[in-house]
Amino acid sequence: MRLFTCLLTVCLVASCAEDSKPITPSSPNGTVTLEDIDVPNQSTAMEGVLTAGQLSEEQMVALAGLGYQSFVSLREADEGGSGWEEDFAAEKGIHFVRLPIAGADGIDEAHARKLDELMAAEARPMVLYCGSSNRVGALLALRAFHVQGQGPAESLELGTSTGVTGLEGMLAEKLGL
Repeated sequence: MRLFTCLLTVCLVASCAEDSKPITPSSPNGTVTLEDIDVPNQSTAMEGVLTAGQLSEEQMVALAGLGYQSFVSLREADEGGSGWEEDFAAEKGIHFVRLPIAGADGIDEAHARKLDELMAAEARPMVLYCGSSNRVGALLALRAFHVQGQGPAESLELGTSTGVTGLEGMLAEKLGL
């Protein structure tokens, strides 16, 4: 498995060197696609943003090889399976930012506004993820509603298309539906 990962990384880096402009969802030479990487709960419902569940080291490297420029985690560093990203990304030359959201308790207007500021500052295409993509979708919906002025139904639809599952009822309530 490590040999495969090393070979995949070398191939991705070599293909990106040939054509350095960011691309998504497939590599410049068409050999590796987003689907090949098997990112959990992925959605490309927003232009320039891949929403997802928790990434592995291999997935982060492969996505960077596809041209994703920013990686944003909404998980707290002490959540199981999280916390390794800062050191790993720095070692691999990958841009990583953490905006820790404490589960359902962190799904609010203030955090949606912080996410908006962060998204405006980060290069795209970007990967925005949490444990399952549930927090991602919920905060994107609140961002659409509170910051971008979208209606409640449209905001909820964005949330479900970008990962909301278990938080849908709470989100609908926060959107006044």
